[in-house]
Amino acid sequence: MKIVLITLSIIFIVSALAPFSKWEKWWVRGFDFPYVQFTVLGLLCVISWSVFLQPLGWIEGFIYGMTIALFVYRLTVIYPYTRLKRPTIPWSENGSKKIRFISANVLMSNDDYNGCMQLIDKHKPDILFLVEVDEKWKMALDQNLSELFPYKILRPLDNTYGMMLYSKHKLLEGTIQYLIEDDVPSIHSKIELEDGEVIQFYGLHPKPPAPGENDESTPRDAELVMVGRLAQKSKIPVVVAGDMNDVAWSHTTRLFMRISGLLDPRMGRGFFNTFHAGRPLMRWPLDHFFFSHHFRIAKLERLFNFHSDHYPILIDVSINPSVHALASKEHASQDDLDEANEKLDKVDA
Repeated sequence: MKIVLITLSIIFIVSALAPFSKWEKWWVRGFDFPYVQFTVLGLLCVISWSVFLQPLGWIEGFIYGMTIALFVYRLTVIYPYTRLKRPTIPWSENGSKKIRFISANVLMSNDDYNGCMQLIDKHKPDILFLVEVDEKWKMALDQNLSELFPYKILRPLDNTYGMMLYSKHKLLEGTIQYLIEDDVPSIHSKIELEDGEVIQFYGLHPKPPAPGENDESTPRDAELVMVGRLAQKSKIPVVVAGDMNDVAWSHTTRLFMRISGLLDPRMGRGFFNTFHAGRPLMRWPLDHFFFSHHFRIAKLERLFNFHSDHYPILIDVSINPSVHALASKEHASQDDLDEANEKLDKVDA
């Protein structure tokens, strides 16, 4: 019992300390993802130490103390994403005009095109952003979607990094950008709403730090930094959406939020875990929306799955600047700016 508990506690301690490291190797950054799962392991270890192993020697006491301290720290990281916390972006007021976004990773090998169309027909988004689309997905969906959405920007690819943006509102200055890697696009476009308000949209799907993709998180991190800087400089409301291949509480995502000044609508509303759809015990939030302070949230929902490995995300928003949201923005420190420059320098080297 003691050996098992010591082993599990050491695993928890390593998992808790790894995110503090800025080492960008995939196996280090991989500890960012199952954050809640490791926190549950920490809770079980704390309970087991308290119940089964008293009194303790100095080695066991040290391990027990580290386990408690890191468990408490992890709770402070998770807490902002629970409903116990006041939402960072306030709820919309009744009667506000809503804009509905849906973002979905369709899984390129998935052929449930009808399921995807059923979801779109049911929820009727104003803005639809799909990633992991190839020519088969484009051929299966484009005719129907073009009847629903008069404006579109399409870049299907057979490498799992294709994307398509459909809009009921006019798209202005829409471009497909390759910010970091030649085979990983992003969509940048202004969207003109019915009342003449213009918002800036960025649709992303950077490669994850994983074997067979990238050995390090550097390209993903650099893309987020670049978009964060663009968002920070924007004079109009900003929306960033997509499968970021990173979790909400990671160092990289929080750096992105501080650089950009954007806000996470999940804070104060829940995790909304989207991946992996087929593994309930190994699921975390990879699909994101971030908004500038100009928005309020009317609805945030994880939708049904159409045989993809991701759940789609739906969000209804209204444009209504909030003093509360402005006060909740995180600001980049000089250390953040230096780290952002270092990430960009690495991809330029």
